[in-house]
Amino acid sequence: MARLEVILTNNAPIPTSGYSQALRHGNLLVTSGYLGTAPDGSGLVSGGFAAEARQALDNISAVLQASGCALSDVIRVNVSLTDINRFAEMDAIYCEYFSDPYPTRNTIGVSELWGGAQVGFDVWAVVSAEQS
Repeated sequence: MARLEVILTNNAPIPTSGYSQALRHGNLLVTSGYLGTAPDGSGLVSGGFAAEARQALDNISAVLQASGCALSDVIRVNVSLTDINRFAEMDAIYCEYFSDPYPTRNTIGVSELWGGAQVGFDVWAVVSAEQS
């Protein structure tokens, strides 16, 4: 079986069911899906779609930092939107967090996300050799 390192930080929502914040295998890091939920477990942040998207990306950033990498190390992003018509709004916020060369990305429309969230992200990243 592969040797997996479990990543856990209090700066992102702590898992309350059967999942890890992220798993690392060698230099590959894969996160769980993150919504716009507050790290303290109090639920979705207020402020609507933009606030949720930024909080979700902040949660991902915190998990990446705990693993020794950053958003610039991300190679793949998966995005789930409950309203695909908000793609342009999501993309503008996304571009505040990621820069060229942008990670590969898949964006899908879904009927529902946990807790009534409107947007969710998960990422794959490569941890640099210096962090290994």
